[in-house]
Amino acid sequence: MRLVVVAVLLAFAISVAGCSGENGAARVQFQPTVATPTPALTPSPTPTPIPPPELLVSTTSLPQAGAMLVSLVGTVKSGTVTFLDRTQPLYQGSESIYAFVGVAPDDPPGTHRLRVDFELPNGTRGVLTETIQVFEREWTLDEIEIPEDRSDLLDPGRGEEEETILSRVYSTPSPEKRWQPGWLIPTEGAITTQFGEQRSYNGGPPSGHHLGVDIGAEEGTPVVATNHGRVVLVRQFALHGNIVVVDHGGGVFSSYSHLGAFAVAEGQEVAAGDLIGYVGNTGLSTGAHLHWEIWVGGVPVDAMRFADGSNGF
Repeated sequence: MRLVVVAVLLAFAISVAGCSGENGAARVQFQPTVATPTPALTPSPTPTPIPPPELLVSTTSLPQAGAMLVSLVGTVKSGTVTFLDRTQPLYQGSESIYAFVGVAPDDPPGTHRLRVDFELPNGTRGVLTETIQVFEREWTLDEIEIPEDRSDLLDPGRGEEEETILSRVYSTPSPEKRWQPGWLIPTEGAITTQFGEQRSYNGGPPSGHHLGVDIGAEEGTPVVATNHGRVVLVRQFALHGNIVVVDHGGGVFSSYSHLGAFAVAEGQEVAAGDLIGYVGNTGLSTGAHLHWEIWVGGVPVDAMRFADGSNGF
């Protein structure tokens, strides 16, 4: 029995010696097996759907030369509004994206579709529509006599340069919202000419429309900004005389013509009620008065409807 144990130990010793290192010491190597755990699969979260925005319109019935405030409320990245074949962007407001949309004095009356195209932050696009009723207005006719020493102002080409400049100004609105609810009448005095009136000069045929509201007042009467904005034009023109244009944001501009003197400079920020000039009798004018215009999305509209709230905003 002892001999068997010795033999077994000897065999084991020989076997270990055969695996010895350079110094003859036994070297036994182990190769541990490491188990790699299978990662748990986390399910992808289901995207939260973005609810569609809500379309709000200040009015669905308005006259020629009226305006409406179109708002898109909700989580919206961008949008445009199209009405009467005119498309304009929606601007970022405090609680929505919005735009003022105007009806020109010669736009056709009847039922028209307002279309809003929008894009959500996730890239989803959509369309919302509203039916708008435009009703016809009757325009008065005024016969005006221009003194002989100013008759050259009736030359059709005389106002081309200023109309080009004004058109460029009205077509580049600031995206920043400056206006606040509530629009002021910019000077004290009687309304001598309403918006849209057709005119005959020195017995000639009626043409076009009077694109502003005339307020009669003595020379030197203060003229104030109808709302918050930035002055974008201070210029002397042949027809408009001394003119100031204010950009209120959202595609809305106001202008003040025939001024006797300026009280602001281009680039200046003004608040509603701030002094911008004084009533005068410059340009194509037959007496001291203020010619006040409001343009919306490149369209002339009735400024008094902004001041009296009849547009619904």
